[in-house]
Amino acid sequence: MSKDKDGSISGKEPTKRKRVTIVDVAQAAGVHVSTASRALNAKSDHRISPKVVRNIEKTAQQLGYRLNTLAAGLRTQRTGTIGLILPSLSDPLFVPIIASIEERVARDGYVTFVASSDYRQDKLASIIDRMISQHVDGLIVASFELRDPGVELCLKAGIPTVAVLRDPQNSQISSVTMDDASGVEALVEHVLDLGHRDITYVTPPLAASTAQNRLAGFRAGSRLAKASGCRFDVIEARAYHVEEGERIMKQMLADGLTSTAVLAFNDLLAVGAMIAVKSAGLVCPDDISISGVNNLPFMNLLSPPLTTLHTAGRDLGSEGADLLMSLIRNGEQPVKRVLLPPHLVIRGSMGPVRK
Repeated sequence: MSKDKDGSISGKEPTKRKRVTIVDVAQAAGVHVSTASRALNAKSDHRISPKVVRNIEKTAQQLGYRLNTLAAGLRTQRTGTIGLILPSLSDPLFVPIIASIEERVARDGYVTFVASSDYRQDKLASIIDRMISQHVDGLIVASFELRDPGVELCLKAGIPTVAVLRDPQNSQISSVTMDDASGVEALVEHVLDLGHRDITYVTPPLAASTAQNRLAGFRAGSRLAKASGCRFDVIEARAYHVEEGERIMKQMLADGLTSTAVLAFNDLLAVGAMIAVKSAGLVCPDDISISGVNNLPFMNLLSPPLTTLHTAGRDLGSEGADLLMSLIRNGEQPVKRVLLPPHLVIRGSMGPVRK
């Protein structure tokens, strides 16, 4: 229904604007359809004179023409899209990973679709299935757990897939991860050098490679020191966020804290622990030293600034995107395991053991 000029309602529906096609552009520009198609394709416009290309581009813009990516995808078997699946969209760790992946694939003309699995294997599998059905050309997954059923979905569909941050440790999936084990081991050595002999490590459930590797690094760093009478404890967190770190530290204080240093799986858990320490009227690092992993933005602005391991988010994203673009362009490639070195960022939340 629509209104007439006098305000009355008539039964006529408003006329829908017809979609502009490549045929319309060709006719308006006075060229063959194939010429118009090549001129508007960055991969083939070099075959036509620049003057003709400019004329066709100007005509397409005036008509409001938009490339039909669905039709183009049917011809080329490519949609120009990739899927990026993260465990969380609220963790600042993933911002540089997203940015670097988008920048890298855009250079090859690709657009990135981003989704979050919320640390759930069933949701991850559902997203993978949906993205495959939408015909993305490849997947970058930062959510894989060990023995993850989502890996089999990717392999069964034959879709190019690269894991970043978390390695599912499947012989058919390439990955780009941090060398978490050596990083945490170096962190333990730093804490021991400060004189701490009673140290607690806070870990999430060991479902992902990051959790397993960081715990392995903690145990490797503590192995020799145990012989000299040092005490090392491990506490399991239920989640990855600030509130969980606060809960754990409050429980440690209620149980009669003996540790002089607490190393957290990530910065968010460490921040929660610092909040609990301050709420209890204690001082970090005078009463207890605290460290994290990832070197998130603003960790240097905390009071005290957080000692942490730097996770190279942009490098994880760009290296992972490079691998995926190579898979898409060239087909099957040898599986690669790229390990990026972390480095220790020493700040004020870690100090010499209290006397």
